[in-house]
Amino acid sequence: MTLTRRLLLLALISVLPAIVIWTYTEVSLRRAREAEVNDLAIRQAQLVGAELERVFDGIHSLLLAVDETPSIRAFDTAACSPYLKAIQEKVPYILSFVAMDISGHIRCRPLGTIDTQHYFADRAYFHEALSRLGFVVGDYTPVFEEGGLAPQPVLPLALPIWNDRGDVVGVLAAALDLVWLNQKVKERTVPENGSVTVADRRGIMIVQHPHPERMLGKLLPQEYLAQASAKTIGTAETISADGLKRIVGYIPLAVPPRDIYVNVGLSTKAAFASINQAARRGFMLIAAALILALSLSALLSRAFITKPFEIVTDGIRAWRQGDYQARIDLPGKSGEFGILGRAFNDLMDDVAERQHALQASEERARLALEAGHMGTWWYDPNKGVGGWSTQATAMLGFPHASEVMDHQHWLDILHPEDLDRVVRKWHDSVKNQGDYQDEYRIRLPNGDLRWINSRGRVFFDIQKRPVYFIGIFQDITEQKHAEEQQRFFLDELNHRVKNTLTTVQSIASQTLRTTETSAQFKEAFEGRLLALSKTHNLLTRKSWREAELRDVAEQELAPYRKQGDERVVLNGPNVRLPARYAINLGLVLHELVTNAAKYGALSTNAGHLDMNWTVVQNEDRPDQLRIHWTESGGPPVAPPKRQGFGSRLIRRSIEGELGGYMVLNFAEGGVSYDISVPLAHASKASDSKVDSTFEINPVLPS
Repeated sequence: MTLTRRLLLLALISVLPAIVIWTYTEVSLRRAREAEVNDLAIRQAQLVGAELERVFDGIHSLLLAVDETPSIRAFDTAACSPYLKAIQEKVPYILSFVAMDISGHIRCRPLGTIDTQHYFADRAYFHEALSRLGFVVGDYTPVFEEGGLAPQPVLPLALPIWNDRGDVVGVLAAALDLVWLNQKVKERTVPENGSVTVADRRGIMIVQHPHPERMLGKLLPQEYLAQASAKTIGTAETISADGLKRIVGYIPLAVPPRDIYVNVGLSTKAAFASINQAARRGFMLIAAALILALSLSALLSRAFITKPFEIVTDGIRAWRQGDYQARIDLPGKSGEFGILGRAFNDLMDDVAERQHALQASEERARLALEAGHMGTWWYDPNKGVGGWSTQATAMLGFPHASEVMDHQHWLDILHPEDLDRVVRKWHDSVKNQGDYQDEYRIRLPNGDLRWINSRGRVFFDIQKRPVYFIGIFQDITEQKHAEEQQRFFLDELNHRVKNTLTTVQSIASQTLRTTETSAQFKEAFEGRLLALSKTHNLLTRKSWREAELRDVAEQELAPYRKQGDERVVLNGPNVRLPARYAINLGLVLHELVTNAAKYGALSTNAGHLDMNWTVVQNEDRPDQLRIHWTESGGPPVAPPKRQGFGSRLIRRSIEGELGGYMVLNFAEGGVSYDISVPLAHASKASDSKVDSTFEINPVLPS
């Protein structure tokens, strides 16, 4: 860690106590506020419960007063119905009053009608009023049919009816308007940004704010149902029906007002707004103090640490880059850095003298290496880093930035075929504790290959472990190329001589078998050797790579062509033939010309010879060289009785050596040859520098 970072860390540590105190205060305030909000939520829930009890007590008192009326106790419909209607008009939040006899028949209601056909004794509030013999609060009712009302949510409240003898003769019920109740609770008890939920004993919501229109008559969420079943008043943090996070205080069914669940929620955001605002202010103050402390630390560090340190490092860097006159110049009051600077200046003075002597020695070594086209290399096995001298990088075409490279880079530039052997020799030199010598190939960045002759020595520590490799290498690429070229030329010469001797031997053997006298043998053999020699001359002009078909034909027909004479016509495109094609076609044309001169069109002055050739290109198979040889105007021709050496030579050269085919036609007007040869190998050979693919070996059958 740098000195500047350490100073900044100290500044951060100095602010840390303030951060701890602020955090502790914030947590304490938040916990106190949380207890306060929980207590407020419970008080708000109790306020709602008290409001509901006040409403229910008012209705209870009203029902008691109505129950004392003689017309109600006697179920005098003519008198009780108008009476109930008058009371209902004075109490608009009661939508209807109903007096039912013990059987559940309607005997009195504001509509003025009775209903003895329907029984409403199955209503829960009816049974509960008779069983408790007191005031009861019923359940959420979407339609109060017994009151003859249209569909509208109400909460029934009931009280038994006693006659003058004290016997229970029926039930008096009132339908409390839940819309009015929701509005009443909202106006009197709902806090700002708060929520209120009231449910009956079945868990059906009878009061809900906000969004009463969506939630009224719906079952409480599972979390609220669990709260309704609790034994005591409590609080909880939850997501209310409107989707906001709230702290709710709830009153379960078992706590007054009994059989009613009350839930009041306070917005967490609103409740903790002041705490959060104070926390933000405290955080901003601490952040400002931290930024100020870090800024002052950075400025002081720049003035008293970073700047003197940069002066020291700049002097050392200049010295390492070769400026041995560089010195560290610090102000007078630099403290420990001044002592360090003076020590470095003394060291530089001593080293500068030795460096001058070393530079002179290195210059002499550099001149010697350049004269010998050599460079030096080194390798540190402990660090896995090696490199070479400037002369070596220049000799190998590498940039000066490549004077140092890691172990893997060196292995990557080695030729794959030499890699294992080079590594093995390195290990052998370490194992044998001796010198190192090897020749191998490396790949330059531009893709070229260079041959290297490397010599070196391994240095060991006292435990016989290698600690350093050093040596020289010499670029022997030109020497290797010269050796390869010399070897290639010797192999090629041997190959050509063998093929030529084999051809001459075959021609001599076959010519001897087909001639009767030595004079005939001499004439035929010399002619064929001359044709072979002429073809060799054409190939020699092109370094044995190729020869033009036209040149081969013109060379064979030159003795029979004169200026202005149209006896011999050659017609066709330029076709370059590789060496094997040129030699075989040269022999074929020699035999055709010899036969024409002896027996065909060239044996008379009136004879005519046409040689045409074309190249037929194909996509799915090799191109074909088509040669059409036609003689006319000569002596009459007929198929020979036996096939001589010349004919066999022609057919073997075309079909055997070149893989083509030939059609011979002995027409009455003159002989004709149709020859077809594939050119797949020809195109391949024409691109090579030296034809070493095809062998000149027209071996003929005996």
